[in-house]
Amino acid sequence: MENQCIALAEAAGFAPVAFRVEAKAPWRWLPERAWPLWHQPLGIAAALSAENRKMLNGPWPDLAIACGRQSVPLAIHLRNASRGRTFVAQCQNPRVPAHLFDLVVPPEHDRMDEAANIFPIAGSPNLALPWRLAKAAEQWRPTFAPLGSPLIAIAIGGSSSRYTMTAQNIDAMFSTLEQMQTANDARLAITTSRRTGAANHALITAHARRLNAWLWDGVGDSPIWGMYALADAIVVTEDSVNMAAEAAATGKPVYVAGLDGGSQKFDQFHKALRDAHITRRLALPFEHWSYTPLAETQRAAQRLRTMMAERHFALPDLPA
Repeated sequence: MENQCIALAEAAGFAPVAFRVEAKAPWRWLPERAWPLWHQPLGIAAALSAENRKMLNGPWPDLAIACGRQSVPLAIHLRNASRGRTFVAQCQNPRVPAHLFDLVVPPEHDRMDEAANIFPIAGSPNLALPWRLAKAAEQWRPTFAPLGSPLIAIAIGGSSSRYTMTAQNIDAMFSTLEQMQTANDARLAITTSRRTGAANHALITAHARRLNAWLWDGVGDSPIWGMYALADAIVVTEDSVNMAAEAAATGKPVYVAGLDGGSQKFDQFHKALRDAHITRRLALPFEHWSYTPLAETQRAAQRLRTMMAERHFALPDLPA
């Protein structure tokens, strides 16, 4: 969620400072509508940590971008208390009336009602921005260039509230990858996530060793942007909208590996990417295709800048 905010701010030309909401018990477990007088300073102060309360009386930033349930009351407070000096944008569906924010940037598959300050995008804002990918390519070229090509980058998520990653899912994915590797003399570079789980990670490690694949050991900076920038094709598991949207921002072929479970919203998102000829289900043969890179973060950032300009905020230059 933090990365969504940073990405949207950076794409709009701002240098963001991350601020994490720390709600006290019991408020951190309750829906935002249950917070005490969340539209009034004294009310919201009762729910926040001492560090968070420092933000309640300014100084007011020109722009505040929030994401996640606990951020909603504080974002609304910033907008009200600053009396228009802070432009407040909310990523994702805040599940409170949209008119409480200057701009809401939800995923299209949330199907929020239309309004002048609601700007739906495919997926979510993400850090796969052209300048970040270019920088990552130079940083990680010494690591991945020696592997040879074609290079297939594989980003593996894990179980979530909607999906379950099983050993059968992993075996099926690597069976297809092995055939792609053999038929095309391809190289594999793999990352996992915190949601992958110890047992699944052990199985993935065994497959990676068997196929002589490069597997990130979890130490140091994540290689994911370097992998995306330097790969000839990308494979992501279907449990994460963010991963698919990030991969689609590269303009490279994106394969989506199936897991157990799913939801109507996720199904709609993945279908939209397939219909746009951006992604395909992970299956043989290994093919190349092209498309216009998904630039939803930049599109949302331009909308944000337009709305801020209409209210006479001073805007920074866009990144080169």
